[in-house]
Amino acid sequence: MLTREENELLCRVGPGTPMGEVFRRYWLPALLSYELPAPDSPPVRVKLLGEDLVAFRDSNGRVGLLAERCSHRRASLFYGRNEECGLRCIYHGWKYDTDGNILGTPAEPAESMLKHHVKHPAYPTHEVNGLVLTYMGPRGKQPLIPNYEWLTSAEGSYVEGKYWNENNWLQSVEGDCDSSHIDYLHRSAGYQGVVEGTLDLKSGFGAALEFEIEQGPWWIKAGATRYVGNGEKYVRTNMFIPPCIGIPPSGPNPNGIASGGFHTIYQLPADDYHTWRIDIHTEPRRRGAPEDGMLQAFRDVGPDWRKFANKGNNHLQNRDLMKTTVYSGIDFGNHVQDACVTESMGPISDRENEHLGSCDAQPKAMRQWLLQIVRDVQAGKDPPGIAFDAADNRFDDLYAVHAVLPPDVPWTDKELVLAHGHPMRRGGG
Repeated sequence: MLTREENELLCRVGPGTPMGEVFRRYWLPALLSYELPAPDSPPVRVKLLGEDLVAFRDSNGRVGLLAERCSHRRASLFYGRNEECGLRCIYHGWKYDTDGNILGTPAEPAESMLKHHVKHPAYPTHEVNGLVLTYMGPRGKQPLIPNYEWLTSAEGSYVEGKYWNENNWLQSVEGDCDSSHIDYLHRSAGYQGVVEGTLDLKSGFGAALEFEIEQGPWWIKAGATRYVGNGEKYVRTNMFIPPCIGIPPSGPNPNGIASGGFHTIYQLPADDYHTWRIDIHTEPRRRGAPEDGMLQAFRDVGPDWRKFANKGNNHLQNRDLMKTTVYSGIDFGNHVQDACVTESMGPISDRENEHLGSCDAQPKAMRQWLLQIVRDVQAGKDPPGIAFDAADNRFDDLYAVHAVLPPDVPWTDKELVLAHGHPMRRGGG
């Protein structure tokens, strides 16, 4: 467990907070390209790290991310006119470009120098693979865009969804890096071990569950092993990448062989009490998303990205379904089931009252590492997983898989696991 002071240290992310300063040293997804569909389209509000921002795509297609309140009299730029390569406040006409430069102050005399002495707060952006990334930290510390596969693969990655969750970011990302809850939260009613629809095991599945942790310079990997009989083992791995990325494995490819594809989940703090969840799938053997993928992905959220099954309606839990179909009674996908339990913990979980067990090995390791990262950044060190030189911008050790394996194949050997990946038995019921 964490002390109350440690919990506060990790959960508070606003400007000037220690964990907030850690977040601001990374490139983070601020919004989806989908939200700004065309040049001069309407601006959108963005809440990130406790800051109220507004994003717009200018006439040349560049994305700007500005502080929401106009530098003149603090009116919201969300209501601004997006025109002629700038966002113009409707109150007195002040106009800003994507870098926060003031292009015009029409209510001032022609000879006014005011626009040359005021710079509106703005953050740099970079658009790639359907994401608009931003860097909110010190300009002199701005790193390179990380060479993650889901950012560099032009054909093998696609954004699956975006969701608004009513809880602190840490309890969400801890859920993404937890392989033991799939035995219960995501299973079908009446079965002990239907895991991700891949294994036809009806009893005793969670009785022999072992966890191993491996930590590298910019990641923590966890392997969860379940012994399934016939001398075989079902291994499920995942990764945590600071500050808020969880990577569980994706499903097997169509022929049933463990593909090594992974499912990247960003749990981005909107503020201390709300989180943006962005899901990205990367499949080595899959090329591109379906043409209507965006529409399919966002069918279960409203225009404000709030889930239709949410905390306000008890996530539409159906007690009858608990008896017949879905163990949790929530038949709206894993992301809603995840949100149900993390939101039920409260806006910020009181971790000093937890009682952790062996299945919590990865969350425990993550917390201790994050505490060390906060201390390092406070001491003037760079956080892990950022690069300032192209030679150091290598993040190709990504690994998440679930597969049935022979007993002598170690989960830490990616190539061996993929080479020996057993066709995964299709689960009945």
